[in-house]
Amino acid sequence: MYTFIVVDDEPLIRKGLLKKLETFDHSLELVGEADNGADALALIDSSKPDIIFTDMRMPEVDGKQLIRTICKKYPRMKLIVISGHADFDYMQEAISAKVVNYLLKPFSRDEIHSTLHKAIDTIEQERSLEREVMLRTVETEQMKFDGDMQSFLNIVLAPNASIKKTAFRSAEFAAISASRYLVLMTIYSPQPLSAQQLPGFSNGLYIPHPQSDKLLFFLIHDPESTEQELKNKALQTADIILEKAQPSSICLGISSTFQDIFKLREAHHQSIHALDERSITDFGKCYMYTEKNNLITPQKWIRMYELLFFIESGNSKKVEELITDFFAYFVRQPDALLTHLKEQCREIISETKRLLNNYLQNGSSNNASSSLEAVLNVSFDMESIRQYMSKVLTGAALLLKDDNPYASDQVINNVKKYIDNHFTKDLTLEWVSSLFYLNPSYLSYLFKEKTSENFTDYVNRLRIGHAKHLLASTDDKIYRIAKQLGYDNPKYFFRVFKKVTGWTPEEYRKQHKSFSANNKEPGHV
Repeated sequence: MYTFIVVDDEPLIRKGLLKKLETFDHSLELVGEADNGADALALIDSSKPDIIFTDMRMPEVDGKQLIRTICKKYPRMKLIVISGHADFDYMQEAISAKVVNYLLKPFSRDEIHSTLHKAIDTIEQERSLEREVMLRTVETEQMKFDGDMQSFLNIVLAPNASIKKTAFRSAEFAAISASRYLVLMTIYSPQPLSAQQLPGFSNGLYIPHPQSDKLLFFLIHDPESTEQELKNKALQTADIILEKAQPSSICLGISSTFQDIFKLREAHHQSIHALDERSITDFGKCYMYTEKNNLITPQKWIRMYELLFFIESGNSKKVEELITDFFAYFVRQPDALLTHLKEQCREIISETKRLLNNYLQNGSSNNASSSLEAVLNVSFDMESIRQYMSKVLTGAALLLKDDNPYASDQVINNVKKYIDNHFTKDLTLEWVSSLFYLNPSYLSYLFKEKTSENFTDYVNRLRIGHAKHLLASTDDKIYRIAKQLGYDNPKYFFRVFKKVTGWTPEEYRKQHKSFSANNKEPGHV
């Protein structure tokens, strides 16, 4: 569709022109007529036509002045002159204005159609070029923005990367980097989340997290705001997001203010810390980072080593049961924070990795810890963490099932094997008997009958044997060696060591040094 107006002081000429245009093969829309140049200018200003048919001799403002004004204000409009005068001055003015054609009255239908085709072709060429320029401009800006987005993500997420301070090239990131202060918000939802689900803000930019569709960054900036004003805006923005967001179970971690976009990695750590320092089931709130240390230390889940035993013995069913108990335990703790849950997950995974390395020795667990960290860095709800832990721990149990060290039909052999593997832990008769579903008294009797040695003496003998090695081969403090071997009380360790070896730990270490030159082991007193 192309719009046009007709400017001529003779009504019959205007009517005749419109009649000739009825059969034109393009869609045309008449948006107005004028019988003088002054009215024509007002009509052009209001309707912005694509094509103008105009006479040259008119009252008030003649064609020459009209053409000059149009060329100055609207150089893209196409002018077609229809005149009854072959006046040189008029024609020269028209030529200088680059009119599409100068038609002398009377003109034929073919002449006006041919001229219109020429005008429309020119319009289409100009529009096509304009679209191409605009598209290239948009594409170039998008490429700049995409590059800046990647630079931002490298700053925030790349581990141990040296940050090269390159200039941001897109208009949006240039405005961000020019702001006096910045605040980074990390938005988390247990369900996939996109910026389209959240309200927009003129002073902020949503940035998708490349490793999780449940996370969004929101970078808050304002070149005019003071530090405190931007903090207040961040909190106000968070409140609006929480009020309007779908789903409503999101939570937001907010960093402190930063003056340099290249410091946003620390801002990211702060926002993650803020999300971790909240109650495990707490959602629908924002959490501002503070430097105060958390002094609440809830009890750890005491069944961790029971879980590890069933992983080691390949009992995936019991592993699933204990994982359920593990997460239920933290839900029951009123003071438990998400960070406490994550810390114990790290401990369990670390011990599981050690088990896999001991039995498989094929590097299959090399990535377990790094995989856990990747999960914990993007997971801020218990169910996501539970699914990961269940998958890894039951998978580890299945891997170890064929190498189950406790498959002997002689229960004491299994008990001895467990003690041999774990004598550095806090082993008690009650604890070990519970793992093998035995009564403690019966286990004590059976152990002595089958090994001719008391349970406690057997454990101490293994520990002291290892203590002798550590005393001889390291300069570790004796209380540290005692701790490594499961003795929380150094004095008790001293007594046991003296009973088994005849030496105090200090005497043994001293004697070992004096005898080592002759490759002799210190004897018993």
